[in-house]
Amino acid sequence: MAAPNAGGRDMTLKWWQTAVIYQIYPRSFADGNGDGIGDFPGMTARLDHLRDLGVDAIWLSPHFPSPFKDCGYDITDYSNVAPEYGSIDDFVAFLDAAHARGIRVILDLVLNHVSDQHPWFQASVKRVKGYEDAFVWRKTRPEGWGQAWSDTPAPEKVWHWNAERGAYYYGAFDASQPDLDLRNPAVAGELDAVAAFWLKKGVDGFRLDAVRYAIETGPLSGQADTPETIAFWTAFAKKVRAIDPDALLIGEAWAPLETVGRYRNGGQGLDAAFDFDFGETVIALLNPQSERRADFGTLGTPASRRREALWANLQARAAAAPLSYFAPFLSNHDQNRLLQRLGGDVAKAKVAASLLLTSPGTPFLYYGEEIGLSQPKVGEDRYRRAPMQWDDGKTAGFNATGKVWTDRSGAGGYRGPQGAWWGRYWKTQRGTGANVAAEDAKPDSLLRHYRALLAARNASPALRRPDALRWYPVDATDVWLLQATSGAGETWVLINLDPAKPVEFGVPPELQGERRDRLRDATKRLGERFTLQPGETLVF
Repeated sequence: MAAPNAGGRDMTLKWWQTAVIYQIYPRSFADGNGDGIGDFPGMTARLDHLRDLGVDAIWLSPHFPSPFKDCGYDITDYSNVAPEYGSIDDFVAFLDAAHARGIRVILDLVLNHVSDQHPWFQASVKRVKGYEDAFVWRKTRPEGWGQAWSDTPAPEKVWHWNAERGAYYYGAFDASQPDLDLRNPAVAGELDAVAAFWLKKGVDGFRLDAVRYAIETGPLSGQADTPETIAFWTAFAKKVRAIDPDALLIGEAWAPLETVGRYRNGGQGLDAAFDFDFGETVIALLNPQSERRADFGTLGTPASRRREALWANLQARAAAAPLSYFAPFLSNHDQNRLLQRLGGDVAKAKVAASLLLTSPGTPFLYYGEEIGLSQPKVGEDRYRRAPMQWDDGKTAGFNATGKVWTDRSGAGGYRGPQGAWWGRYWKTQRGTGANVAAEDAKPDSLLRHYRALLAARNASPALRRPDALRWYPVDATDVWLLQATSGAGETWVLINLDPAKPVEFGVPPELQGERRDRLRDATKRLGERFTLQPGETLVF
């Protein structure tokens, strides 16, 4: 089958175009001072794990001061560090330690909205000069509006009454998160200054939250993906590049790929954007019973539960933008954990990892994905953001004190009737080998599989940045066979999509012969027919 256009090769590659990026949720990664909350000293102490894993960069979920009503995405101060995570000096030490290991760091920047406790909003409520129009105010509640990812009018969900000012303000996500008026040049200038502040600290770029909802022009269809929104991000990108041409700007646009591609804006807009369809495609193949949902976005066309869906995803990416623009991933902080969605099947998780790390673009990993970190149940976003499991100790190596933020009440811990849940959940996980120390010692573990895949990807220019891709629809439908080529040569990927049984298939003539598997450093001889073992991946 003809390959989708891989987008050609730029004269100069940007660092992210050959990178794999690892998402850290700071509160849950590692706790250095034992107070039960992850922090920068804890994260710094665990950087060697990421170096050994083979990733190139970290995406750090919001680290700013916040009342934590939305897990840190409700910011009260853009130029500081949440005190529970440490100080600015702790942040700089973390950044320097990451850079010393060859690992870049991008920050999660939420510019669409702030916390209702942010001084800017408090000043706007009081009509302080210079802030009165920093947010979107209306004297009466506009009709016909609704949640921006819905087609159902529900103005009460997005227009919120403020008694002190005697007006309604727009908050796309929640009353506690008022939207900034990004049409206001003064507001845009303040946000440019925020980016400049962190770039001058040495960060390597930003993951931009909720880019679809920057500027609204009217109800429903005018609440997302407006031309004004794309123009705003293009102008922001220009300001960032003037400070650091090598800074990555990657957008979260939870939408069909053709919509996501618009944010590139002919190369003048965002550098990259997430491919939300990829993970859904992989999970549908491996566990058709898994529920599809988009909490804050719009899902693309439901994925076929056949291997053709993988090729269709690549074609859809190439039709929307160069393949290097898209960042595929399997899960993130807004989605249920991959292993939970795969029914706890580690063999399926290995197949998913193989598909991700042999896909073009800039793959992202969610912390713990490499060890099969799961969750006790669904329905609460904190379940998706549980402490990292480092060893088999009382608190999984998260700290040495036994305190864990998830098991305390209030905004900074659990909420609702679930109670102190993580300790009970860890008792079911403890002793199962689902931690870094145990998997490091086990040759066939999920962690070892991730390391081997990352090493193979890092050694293959064709995988990291293909000039062309070709899919071979061989006679066994459970076989995914892809050829990636670049000026430096070719790489072949063979994956048995069925982790339960071996599969024999007809080998294309151009693949036949003696080949060296890069995952196991073993020689394979492929004749006219070849058998892949259950869930096996080969990279030649």
